[in-house]
Amino acid sequence: MINRRRKALTQAAGAVGMVIFALALGGILIAITGESVINAYGTMIRGAFGSPRKITELFVKLIPILLMAFGVSIAFRAKLWNIGAEGQFVMASIAGAAVALYLPVPIPVRIVLSFIASVAAGGLWAGIAGLLKNRFNANEVITTLMLNYIATYFLLYLINGPMQDPYSDLPQSDIIPEQMHLPFVIENSRLHIGIIFLLIAIIIMAFFWHTTLGYRIDLIGEGEKVATYAGISVKNTTMITMIISGAFCGLAGWIDMFGIQFRVLDGIAGDYGDIANIIALLGSLSPYGIIAAAAFFSVLLCGGASMQRMTDVPYSVVDVIQGFIIILVIARSMFAEKIHDLAKKKPNIKKEAKANVK
Repeated sequence: MINRRRKALTQAAGAVGMVIFALALGGILIAITGESVINAYGTMIRGAFGSPRKITELFVKLIPILLMAFGVSIAFRAKLWNIGAEGQFVMASIAGAAVALYLPVPIPVRIVLSFIASVAAGGLWAGIAGLLKNRFNANEVITTLMLNYIATYFLLYLINGPMQDPYSDLPQSDIIPEQMHLPFVIENSRLHIGIIFLLIAIIIMAFFWHTTLGYRIDLIGEGEKVATYAGISVKNTTMITMIISGAFCGLAGWIDMFGIQFRVLDGIAGDYGDIANIIALLGSLSPYGIIAAAAFFSVLLCGGASMQRMTDVPYSVVDVIQGFIIILVIARSMFAEKIHDLAKKKPNIKKEAKANVK
């Protein structure tokens, strides 16, 4: 227990250090533009926390990226690198919109069916990569990444063809019925009841790794031989893991469309998929670390937009800060592996030394 706490504290300290270092490097870029670093970052903080409405916007951003980060973290814990969160989000949005727009059933039934369709679409889209891995040992990094492109181009085909709004020339679908929009929880804000789904997801993730399924997924991450020796079906668990991972991303797609977008359109997923990957790794795949990392990125995204409007600092600085964090996360992983390898070699070195003495 003490070792786990020490490890968690070390990971948290490392994540905080990476964020501070990335902000410091971002500060150098801000200084190069001729803007005051203190003023720029002060504007960013005010843009995120300056008013109750701005604070609600933080949660609006937090809902999809945290759900997607939870999703990819489940796959990552099993050493299944699901890079396809964006495609799963897109396919979920398409499925939910199709049900909402074209299924001739009462509105309450349509809401439930659209939810099921979105979550299922996200899960099944990720499940394709799981199936390819089980059947052909296909690298899931490549398959999930390629599935992103397929989902994106499928979306473009639909919104420029069968699903295009008949009353507009823009590449977008018709708006879903107003009765299906997620109600807002705070007046004069965009914060909707999707926040309740997020809270439920947080509770689930807090207990997930203590369940039998969570244990099996974690054990697969330790290695296929270890999992097989423990009597776990690696192929079945791989498939289940990918489906659950995609289902979280599908849930994010349904919530964002029915709570914010109200229609499918080009670029509906934004950069959420990439950001979710960064958040999961920055949070060391721990639910609490992921929550903290997602909160930081919400501030960065919302505050960065205000910084661009109120100062001469371009929004691309926010992208650069994200890039620095990615580099630092990768560097941390590389150093951790090297330290782990050195720790393994130490006993061998001692044995060799004793053998030489004899």
